[in-house]
Amino acid sequence: MGKVVIIGSSNTDMVIRSERLPRVGESVVGGDFMMAGGGKGANQAVAAARMGHNVRFVAALGRDIFGDDALRSYAEYGIDTAYIVRKDVPSGIALIMVDSHAQNSISVALGANSQLSYEDVLPALEGLEEGDILLLQLEIPMETVEAVAAYASERGALVVLNPAPAAKLSAELLSKLYLITPNQTEAEFLTGVEVYDLESAQSASSILRNSGVSR
Repeated sequence: MGKVVIIGSSNTDMVIRSERLPRVGESVVGGDFMMAGGGKGANQAVAAARMGHNVRFVAALGRDIFGDDALRSYAEYGIDTAYIVRKDVPSGIALIMVDSHAQNSISVALGANSQLSYEDVLPALEGLEEGDILLLQLEIPMETVEAVAAYASERGALVVLNPAPAAKLSAELLSKLYLITPNQTEAEFLTGVEVYDLESAQSASSILRNSGVSR
């Protein structure tokens, strides 16, 4: 297998588990707190590294304790962090509340993720060739995603997009994708087809294939 390059977001998740979610203006006391690494890009990078792949991860981190901890964690997984950039803004943070029924409420501050530019990413793309894999998500600027996908596809790399959080995708971007991996909600957003069984999933898939996505 060729190189695996992942370009995307890095967040620190701060999670409180309590009996119920607070109503507007209410404080709920009690519960358990945990803090963990997150971000769709970082999650992909860690998963791929755990599977034994050589992973190059490109992300933007703030010059703060959260960025320092994230960088150290990725290195412990054996992820190549040489192309991660640091920005003079806070690192990405997600505040997550979860109740006893596993219902949640999440607020995300993208922070440095929102400043990851094509120019930041370009050095990590040098040497991409046919058969290499490039993974993308949508927690970084869309213009960066579009430029990176175009560059990689021109060099024969397999561009894989996790279209989350759901957003409108241009025909040009879709035509550069080897694979797109929407969940049920994202598939409906992208195609207008309500996905509730195998047949409707195949209908949504056909629309995406006809838009230019290879698989």
